[in-house]
Amino acid sequence: MPHWPPKTVATRLIRYVTQVHIAYNPYLANAVNPKHARGAKEFYVRLQSKRVTDSNPKLKLSCDVHNRLSSGEGAKVDITFVDGTSMNLSNFEGKVNDLEDELYQRASEIEYAMEVEGKSLD
Repeated sequence: MPHWPPKTVATRLIRYVTQVHIAYNPYLANAVNPKHARGAKEFYVRLQSKRVTDSNPKLKLSCDVHNRLSSGEGAKVDITFVDGTSMNLSNFEGKVNDLEDELYQRASEIEYAMEVEGKSLD
């Protein structure tokens, strides 16, 4: 079972994210796989929370809801971090907590690397 950070830590770590783009097909979710994109959609909702927007007002958040039934692909989640690296999850059909766990793990690695280099977000 993964360990998620407390809200104060999560709020600090979300500052290391500059952009999030989510794309999914809601019709595929209903027709083929009822669990399709559930985690990605919930992640999008959580990123719109007041706590996240107050912590990182410069976060660029976008969502592409499309109807390309022939593609048959799962949700796509693209996350860009302050150091220019990105995390691209194609065909993501996991739970929102799995997605958050990966994001916070990568953000904590960036935070540590910046501390070692003597850099700061402020």
